[in-house]
Amino acid sequence: MRHALLLLMALALHPLALDAQEPGFSPDPQSAYPTSLTGRWINEFYFAQPGQTPRQYWQIIELLSDGSTRHSYFSRNPTAQPATPYTSIISNWQAGSFIDPQVGKSTLSVIRLKPNQQINYDVNRNQFQHIRGNFGAQFRRYALSPDGATLTLSELVVLEVPGNIVISFPPTARDMIFSRMFTQPSAVAPTSWGRIKQIR
Repeated sequence: MRHALLLLMALALHPLALDAQEPGFSPDPQSAYPTSLTGRWINEFYFAQPGQTPRQYWQIIELLSDGSTRHSYFSRNPTAQPATPYTSIISNWQAGSFIDPQVGKSTLSVIRLKPNQQINYDVNRNQFQHIRGNFGAQFRRYALSPDGATLTLSELVVLEVPGNIVISFPPTARDMIFSRMFTQPSAVAPTSWGRIKQIR
């Protein structure tokens, strides 16, 4: 009788073991590059160095269906006048879910970013500095509005550390609201790359 009870318990627990998922990131099984997210998104924010008055800045994230993305920062409104980004970060991206390693935490919708190049512009020297490398993965929690017009993204966070160790999503990560750019902004002039300094 005891052996029969143990067998029944094992059979009852077996489906739960099959359904259990390991903590960490998993790409969206339908599409890691959903069309609902692809496109250009813009956000305005204020930033100040210690002791300085906050200044307004703009950032544009372009998510492409081929899995590449460019995240550009501007000191002038790129939709109102020609503007060159002072920094651009080029990455590969995937949409998916993140299962927190801490018991009781919910599953989050996240975008995984794997940067491979950063481009900095020195306006005084008219010089672009390219920094290439195999940078670690970073993540953003995201939420898309029902009408697809706004995308809420968290700050960049690190959820994977060396040794394939998964850590919890930090509760202090701030959210930013991006608006979809439905048309290509004609005010952004084609980039003249000037003099390029390579850093490896």
